[in-house]
Amino acid sequence: MEIYFDEVTPYNWKKVNSLQVKAEQKHFVASNVAILAKAFAYRKDKTKIAVIYYQKQPIGLIMQRDFKEYENLICILDQFMIDKAYQGRGLGKQALQLWLSCIKAENKYIAIELCYKDTDYLAENLYKRLGFMRKPEDDEADELAMRYDL
Repeated sequence: MEIYFDEVTPYNWKKVNSLQVKAEQKHFVASNVAILAKAFAYRKDKTKIAVIYYQKQPIGLIMQRDFKEYENLICILDQFMIDKAYQGRGLGKQALQLWLSCIKAENKYIAIELCYKDTDYLAENLYKRLGFMRKPEDDEADELAMRYDL
């Protein structure tokens, strides 16, 4: 498979940190340093962060964490980014499809939830194509929430 995930290590973190989204997308996602810091801050929520690779090249990041809702466990897709040089080729969709299959295989979550900026139409369309549905309540005024029931 051309797309795969691996951990952030002392050997790849600088290259990972150099990945960037397009200028007009910068207000939609956190910087890579902020993503890494957030993963550390949420480590008690079993945060996992992975580098997305395509043909042995790091092309993005994905971060997830656990959220307990009553007695159920929900996977929060907290961050997702694909470098500007690799956008528009279907690689983000492939990465999310692979990630979804990994989450399903864990068989421990009842759903996946995420938030995105209300003007990020590309992300919204991608998530909808993968089966995410809008949630009626929103966490923040400029963010919309989506859910994928497992």
